[in-house]
Amino acid sequence: MLPDPFSSATEIATAIRFHRVSAAEVLEMYLARIAKHNPALNAICTLDEAGARARAKQADAAIARGELWGPLHGVPMTIKDALETAGLRTTGGYPPLSNHVPKRDATAVARLRAAGAVLMGKTNVPPLSADGRADNPIFGRTNNPWNLERTPGGSTGGGAAAVAAGLSAFDVGSDLAASVRMPAHWCGLFGLKPTEGRVPNSGHIPEVPGMPHAVRHMNVLGPLARSADDLATILKIIAGPDDRDWETAPGPLDDPPPRALATYRLAWSTELGGEVPSNETVRVITELASKLGNVGCEIQRQGPRGFDAELAWQTWGEIVIAERVVTQGDAARERVEKLHAALGDLPVARGAAKGMRATLADYMQSLTNRDRLIAALEHFFGDYDAWLLPVSYGPAIGHVPFGTPVDVDGRKVPYFLSTTAFTCPFNLTGHPAVVLPLMRTTENLPIGLQIVGRRWSEPALLALARQLSLITGPFRAPPGY
Repeated sequence: MLPDPFSSATEIATAIRFHRVSAAEVLEMYLARIAKHNPALNAICTLDEAGARARAKQADAAIARGELWGPLHGVPMTIKDALETAGLRTTGGYPPLSNHVPKRDATAVARLRAAGAVLMGKTNVPPLSADGRADNPIFGRTNNPWNLERTPGGSTGGGAAAVAAGLSAFDVGSDLAASVRMPAHWCGLFGLKPTEGRVPNSGHIPEVPGMPHAVRHMNVLGPLARSADDLATILKIIAGPDDRDWETAPGPLDDPPPRALATYRLAWSTELGGEVPSNETVRVITELASKLGNVGCEIQRQGPRGFDAELAWQTWGEIVIAERVVTQGDAARERVEKLHAALGDLPVARGAAKGMRATLADYMQSLTNRDRLIAALEHFFGDYDAWLLPVSYGPAIGHVPFGTPVDVDGRKVPYFLSTTAFTCPFNLTGHPAVVLPLMRTTENLPIGLQIVGRRWSEPALLALARQLSLITGPFRAPPGY
């Protein structure tokens, strides 16, 4: 019997392992759904039906011999088109790479294949993953399954749309500012931005293959899925040292002891650095905090003392542009000009302008400021198990050009803030963050919750996410899929 297309990846793997369904049958179910729904969504930009069928057939033959490749044996997956896949086109949404076919998998992709996952295809992105929408000159735009007139977010927008619409069991993307968390939030999914250095970036574009490895801080790879259990399973597969990325750490990922929700000490906020999300977002996070207090959690409306959000936004801009300009030159300078036009003298724009012309001394000062902000946040987590925050100002926005102000309850919010204000500070500090579905708006659009924890605390953070999802609810499929 075929599983529900919205089953979790771990549920599908269990069904295959115990011969309840074959890998080939699961694959054909997803390929049929892709044929039906992808023309409207444009989530999957490159599909490899022949390769996926051959791999699923091999997976079934292995099961028949009593062999198990790993925890995702036979599970169909998609991968963000910014991660290289051997023998399968990888464009990064960047026209000069329209016909780029890598000879080697990104390390995370190789590990997922070794764990048994079956690669069906690649999911759409903005050029070089540098926008809050998945739209590029090669493949066009991706639409949100909850409302085709809205974006699924970016840059892992194609992956989020595919998983939310039941076209794939899971996807793995990258997150430099919000690129896993924002699409998870806007598509009603679970998403994880791991601790910086937890997962190797090997084989990740925006650096065009053959260029120097310049983006050395803040970018991380993480999964988009339909349950917290899936996030934990996938993280264990893709994490760990890599001889192509020597900055990846061998941090342990042991499951923590079981813990009652009432034993947690939590902080919560509905604003960050004076930025306040939509009224619906404020209301639902406030209601969740009240529910958690009622079940016995020690929960306080509190942010970290000594953590200067404006400095965090500015420092993020300084570092990301100083590193991107090394290999992207004019494209990075154009991005700075757009940020300045959209944000004026706001912190990210100031930081980006400084990063564009940074000296080595300037860059080192930015990294020193980063160290201080990391320390302030780590000190805060000495008192709290996690910090509950918005993911963005509100639900998915329309298909508007970069820089277009976003309407939030009658006020205009600059585009870049609307997509990254609540997320990029934790790229700067490298702290892990989980997004889980929280509610749907009056327009039936998803709103997520962001949970941030101490660096290297992913197992505990995911255990908390599992507990919270018993209150907030499981993944829910968009209507019509």
